[in-house]
Amino acid sequence: MGLQGGPDKGWPIEGIVELSFPDEETAKIVYESVLYEHKSVPYRRSRIEFLRDGKKVVIRFLAKDNSALRGTLNSYLRWIKVAVDSLEL
Repeated sequence: MGLQGGPDKGWPIEGIVELSFPDEETAKIVYESVLYEHKSVPYRRSRIEFLRDGKKVVIRFLAKDNSALRGTLNSYLRWIKVAVDSLEL
């Protein structure tokens, strides 16, 4: 996974969210739109790997608890939605 941690290291929640887009260009635009937020927001109770794989944007995560998971994923999905909505203008 590339992330340091796991259930035995105090990070009991682990998962991957993959979002598919119609083409690589759209995925690239969305990825690059969210990348600044990804790099600038410090999370203490979750770890995130954010990447693009062709037509997909991938969020890999570790979280200490359900609240950390929910907050982190809500942030990323909200940023991605804003990027997608602005493409539709």
